[in-house]
Amino acid sequence: MRRQKKMEDYIKRMNEEYIKKNYPERSVFKAYKKSMGSRGRTGCIIMGLFMAGGLAGLIWSVRKTLEFMQSGDDETMKVGIVIGIFFLIVTLFFGGILFLVTKDMRRSMEEWISRIAAAGGCSEGEMREFDNQAVEPDSLIVNLLGKIKAVTAGQKSGILTRDYIALYNSGSLGVLKVSRITGAYLTDNVYNVKVGNSIKQAHYLTINLITADKKNIWAETSKEAGRALQAILMERCPEIDTAGGAVLPESEIAMMKR
Repeated sequence: MRRQKKMEDYIKRMNEEYIKKNYPERSVFKAYKKSMGSRGRTGCIIMGLFMAGGLAGLIWSVRKTLEFMQSGDDETMKVGIVIGIFFLIVTLFFGGILFLVTKDMRRSMEEWISRIAAAGGCSEGEMREFDNQAVEPDSLIVNLLGKIKAVTAGQKSGILTRDYIALYNSGSLGVLKVSRITGAYLTDNVYNVKVGNSIKQAHYLTINLITADKKNIWAETSKEAGRALQAILMERCPEIDTAGGAVLPESEIAMMKR
């Protein structure tokens, strides 16, 4: 028989073992900067390969087009120009992504603090306060996915401190002040998947935390873990709306954030 999971399976006390493994310098932002650097290096290699492929294709198509021009083959030359434009677009596209990735790699911890603070409607001082609170023993580890699913989704466990909550989605960090949260909603997200010759819809569940000034953080979750987080947030701020624990469509959440 499948064991009934309890809140303790999703919300656990911060401990030194977890800190040493995930935040060895006792700072969420230092660890985040390092993780973005590691992701950036991997991204640079992948984007660089695609960009190199596009550039090689562009050079090849230009050479072929010039050959067709010299031979007076106008029709084939037009095809060469179209192919050249395609490879130019590919090169520029992956070059642009490569630029953004390297830009993120160069960001200092202070720059990340500033960006995350602005996204969450907080001051930089509040972000530093969160960073200090995060590794204190009264903070909570918020495990919204199982270990295997968390790895495949690239999602770290969140942190609930005395005054703040941090959630990760696909490696990106978001932080809100708990007292400013007005809604915590389970959300059904839909995307299309090609199966054979047909397109089918697939679903995944997230929890969206929204403030009165429309700031929002979210993370993928199981239904049980999401409801456990809703419960503990409501213990601290009973006025937080959860839609009674119902799962809302993403279109409804999008309207709330406008």
